[in-house]
Amino acid sequence: MDVFHKVLTRIYEISGGRESQEVDFVGLLKEEGFFPSRDSIKNHLSTEGWITDAVRPDHVKITHWGMAEAKRAVADPKAADQGIERHTNRLLAVARDLSIVIGEFVAKPDKKTIKPVEERFSEIENLLSKIKGQL
Repeated sequence: MDVFHKVLTRIYEISGGRESQEVDFVGLLKEEGFFPSRDSIKNHLSTEGWITDAVRPDHVKITHWGMAEAKRAVADPKAADQGIERHTNRLLAVARDLSIVIGEFVAKPDKKTIKPVEERFSEIENLLSKIKGQL
């Protein structure tokens, strides 16, 4: 099970499976030893739609989708690990696309053709961050 799913399942356990229950996110990450990666973990869980911010600072709430994903991860931990394969496949596709947009930029260098290059680099950076979190 990757880091994101470990944290998500702990949030699910602490909240008792209730969407209204606030969980001390920072305290949980300190307890689990993931505190240095708190921003990337929170960003990933929020981007996936699994958690939302709570009213109290440093607290989160699990969403309906987060509960469903946590249940799935607990039921089949190997399925949660398949996320890395999905991200690495996407990384390969974006890298191939990057070479195409770089070729277009080289053929006609201007602001319009450099934007797709920047977008691909940004996506590669995000994917690498997700992959590192799952290693």
